Amino acid sequence: MPYRNEFARGDSLSRLAESRSVKEFQGAIRYREEPVSHEPPGSLDPTRGVDRIKRVIAIDGSTVTHRVENGYPGAEAALLNLAAIVIKLEAIRDIARDYIPSPREMRDLEQCETLSAVFPGRNIVRKDRPEDSPKQFFRATLCKELEARLDPDHESLLETLRIITKGRENKVRCPIDECPRGEFNEWVEPKPGRVVCNCELGKDIYETDSLRTHERFEEFGSSAQAYTAVQQVVEHLILVNILRYFEQTDSLGVFRDTAFIVDGPLAIFGMPAWLKDYIESEIARIHGKSQERGDPGILLLGIEKSGQFMDHLGELDWMKGEGPRQRLPNGTVLVPDIDYIHTHIVLRPLNAKPYGMDT
Repeated sequence: MPYRNEFARGDSLSRLAESRSVKEFQGAIRYREEPVSHEPPGSLDPTRGVDRIKRVIAIDGSTVTHRVENGYPGAEAALLNLAAIVIKLEAIRDIARDYIPSPREMRDLEQCETLSAVFPGRNIVRKDRPEDSPKQFFRATLCKELEARLDPDHESLLETLRIITKGRENKVRCPIDECPRGEFNEWVEPKPGRVVCNCELGKDIYETDSLRTHERFEEFGSSAQAYTAVQQVVEHLILVNILRYFEQTDSLGVFRDTAFIVDGPLAIFGMPAWLKDYIESEIARIHGKSQERGDPGILLLGIEKSGQFMDHLGELDWMKGEGPRQRLPNGTVLVPDIDYIHTHIVLRPLNAKPYGMDT
C-alpha cells in the first residue's frame, strides 16, 4: 500500500531489462532466421461443391461465472449454456448481396435448441446435506445434467457417453477428498449410475467421475478450468449425440447437404482428453457407414478464431506493401503436416510425438 503521493518509478523496469539474467535468456533462445513469407504448407481441393451444402448445424457453448449471495465469502456458481443451431444456407444465399438483413430476419433463418445448467463453485453446498462439500455438489451436478436429452425419443448425453466408451477400463482415483483409499492412490471404477465407495465413509461415486473434471475444481479460488472442461465435454457429446440420432433414425442421407460446425477446436484438452479417441472413433464409424451408402460422409469443422495456428495463418496471408489477406486466394484449404507444424507453429523436435495426438 503506497503512502499518499507516493508513486512507483520506472527504475525497476530498466534494471530488469539490463539484468544479466534477461540478457543470458535472450542469448539462449532461438530466433527465426527465415522470412515469414516462406512457402505455405500443401493444399487440397475439397471434392464437395459449396452449393451442395443446404444447412449448417452449429454447436456453441459459453460459461458465465457469477457471485452467489448466500452469506459465505467468495461463493460463486457458473451458468453453462449450450446451443445446437440449424442455419438454412439456401435462404441466406437468396438474400441480395447489397442488402443487410435485420437481426430478426436472420433469426428466422435459424432453429435453435439450448441446454442450460448451473454448476456450483466454492462455498456452495446443497440444503439439508451436512456432509456435503462444494466439490461433491459439482460432481453430482455433472452426472445429473448429462441426463439431458436433445430429443425426448433419443438417448441422453450420459447414455451417449456410456455407449461410445463401452469396454473402457474406467478406473479413476477416488474423488472423495476424505477417503482413506485415496490417500494411498487407490483407484475405483465408477459404474453406470451412482455407486457408493466401499470405504467406511460410504459416499457417492458417479460414472461421470471418469471425466476427471472435478480434479480442476478449486475450493479456495475460481473453478474456471473445471467449468471449461465440462463445456468442451458437453459440446462434443452433443455433436456425437446428433450424429447418432441421424444414424438411428435411418437419416444418414442428411449428411449429403449438411455441414457440422463446432465453435472452437475439435480437440479435447486437460483431464477429459482421453475421451477424444472414443469420440473420434464413433465419428469415423458413422462417417464410414455413410460412405458405404455412396454418400460423401460427414463434413465436420472446428472454428478457431485465435491461437498459434490463427496467428501463423495471418503471417502466411500477409503481403508486403499490400497488407493482410492478400497472399492466399479465398477458398484455400491448407494441410500442414506434422513436420511443418513442428517447424513453424508449435516448436518441437521433428521426431517428437506428433502435436495433437493425445488431444
